[in-house]
Amino acid sequence: MKSKKKHRLSLFGITLLMFFLPAPILANEAVHSGEISNSSEVQVNDQMTINALTEIPDVDSNGNIDQQVVIIYKNTSPFNVQSLSLSTNEIASGEAVSDRVDVLEVKSDVDIDAFIKTMNENPNVLVADRNRVLRTYSLPDDPYVTDGKAWQFVSIGADKTWDQVANSETIGVAVLDTGLNTNHPDLAGRIISGYDYVTKSTEVTDQDGHGTLVSGFIAAVADNGIGLSGVAGTANVKIAPYRVGTKGLSVANICAALMDAADRSDIKVINMSYGGYEYNNSEAAAIQYAKDQGKVLVASAGNEGEITDPEVGLASYPASYDGVISVAATDSSNGRASFSQYNNMVDLAAPGENVYTTAFTGGYTYDSGTSFSSPIVAGACGVLLAANGNLSASDVETALTTTALDLGDPGKDDYFGYGLIQLDQALVKVLTDKPLTALYKTHIQNIGWEPDFKRNGELSGSSGLGYRLEAISITLDNPGYDVGVTYRTHIQDIGWQDWRYNGESSGTSGEGRRLEAIQIKLTGADADQFDLYYRTHVQNLGWLGWAGADEQSGTAGYGYRLESIQIMVVPKGTPFDTSGDSFITNPI
Repeated sequence: MKSKKKHRLSLFGITLLMFFLPAPILANEAVHSGEISNSSEVQVNDQMTINALTEIPDVDSNGNIDQQVVIIYKNTSPFNVQSLSLSTNEIASGEAVSDRVDVLEVKSDVDIDAFIKTMNENPNVLVADRNRVLRTYSLPDDPYVTDGKAWQFVSIGADKTWDQVANSETIGVAVLDTGLNTNHPDLAGRIISGYDYVTKSTEVTDQDGHGTLVSGFIAAVADNGIGLSGVAGTANVKIAPYRVGTKGLSVANICAALMDAADRSDIKVINMSYGGYEYNNSEAAAIQYAKDQGKVLVASAGNEGEITDPEVGLASYPASYDGVISVAATDSSNGRASFSQYNNMVDLAAPGENVYTTAFTGGYTYDSGTSFSSPIVAGACGVLLAANGNLSASDVETALTTTALDLGDPGKDDYFGYGLIQLDQALVKVLTDKPLTALYKTHIQNIGWEPDFKRNGELSGSSGLGYRLEAISITLDNPGYDVGVTYRTHIQDIGWQDWRYNGESSGTSGEGRRLEAIQIKLTGADADQFDLYYRTHVQNLGWLGWAGADEQSGTAGYGYRLESIQIMVVPKGTPFDTSGDSFITNPI
């Protein structure tokens, strides 16, 4: 609560100020001075125009939530509050949650519905609605994966995908929750910046534990020999923690966090493991804003699925807003968890009963709730985006819904949606939209190593300049297939070298010896899904024909240098012109 400083002016000071200040300001100052206290002047103070929220007390965390209103502005402006034409006659307190979200508490005698209607008519306001407090829905060589405690890992096929995606660009998953134990040993290195809307800082300290539980399902470190693994496995998927409450989560804070996460390019997925049973216009507007920015939105379906619960079968929010993936909970037998809420807005199901995860104490614990089904799906979404960055939010959802294990009634139903997610199958599906790509660079006479890898079909070398290739490095932009590359080169005065693999150097860079030929092939269980082609530019001969996988390209043994190379990896059966000689046995 901000304290409002009382300015005490002497009578001489007031008299002096009368000559310099206009009457309205003077009247207001007289009331603040405490020297004049007649009822008419007190009334003037009660009607003071509010030009900035710093002029009134902060909203008390223990205040009357039923009298609080969330305001989301259309744009960021220092004059947003002033444009509302508010006065202290109606507003008891107010607070800026972010640069576009304010929360106001109106006085008890103010008709809050009429006030909200007036706010929504203001051209600077995107939406205004009641504030609410939502409740959380909580009821590799990592030992707790190998011993079966973290059974949810295997249930969704993550045991087949945990080491299949190695992306360079970080995929951020915003977790709107109670904060995070950023010092948990099994989350080290898996966290990017977030924000604490409770304390207005970047500390995001988890005083409740729920946020740390949720985060472990997404990104607990895989293959580190301790604890368990998140669904992300070794993919570069990280948590952006947003603390929006402790036991109860403020809609005002949630709206601010949603909009901040939506504006960040590094955040692709937003997880919301909380909910309530009232539609809220402010929350819906913030959800729509995040959706419009292309974010994948995932939320818990709710824990009121018992037949005796008064809210059984009702739509829970935010899970039931348009554009949000609503996630129900399953048990270890792929049955419906008894508490899991059901309605026609449920999209998918994931493990949520007696599941194992990171605890805010630094250890591990079991817990139950759709709060934990949601981050399992959010983590899966992160993996799919890590594998194929060209996917839209709709593409991600489609990949999961069309590959889900159908449970319950055939097709989509109210209890499981489209079914239990199967990450391994969804990953295969999205990879067909992002073919394997060859990456390669060469060491060039007098120049050295090229600074960047060339991609599928790009020229590596310096054809026409008379410079020899002296070494080569080849790898793959592999979005998750079980496939690698191996290659060997024929070197002046030495002959064929041993095979090299996945990024290793083949040649003799710096020794002045030319490459004279090369042989390349794919390895791995998925190699038969692709065709490999390559061709070389040879001294005095120019470009040779394209060679297929495991064929030789060049003129080994005849003293002609390779000057450049092109490599292509294409889906199996792609038409390709391989006419012409790829290997010359007698170039004379």
